[in-house]
Amino acid sequence: MENTGLIVASVLLGVLAVFLFFIAYRQHKEKGFIFTNAWLYASKKEREDMDERIKKAEYRVGRNVFFVLGTLFSLLIVNIHLGASWLYTLMGFLAGFLVIYAIVQYVIGERLRTSIEAERKSKHT
Repeated sequence: MENTGLIVASVLLGVLAVFLFFIAYRQHKEKGFIFTNAWLYASKKEREDMDERIKKAEYRVGRNVFFVLGTLFSLLIVNIHLGASWLYTLMGFLAGFLVIYAIVQYVIGERLRTSIEAERKSKHT
């Protein structure tokens, strides 16, 4: 019975990993919905007026985050079957990297938005 549970968990995690890799691929191709906070919390007007440079940056962040998440779930599947405890360390490093990456990209995105706003203001004056 225990093996059945592991197999079911592996299949569900595998489906989730494939879904995350699919979203990462769509973000890489810059197609579809942008899965980042800047896009999710923006109003419809803000989304329509968003500069292309910001959209590209948001797609890049979404791509990288979903790729790392897909990798984490894939490593979890491998860990379930191999029982290699060192994989938890690798997954911890990846998760830590993901948090640091998200914070750094947020700061970079805010600087980009500020410079674009300054550029727009200088054009109007």
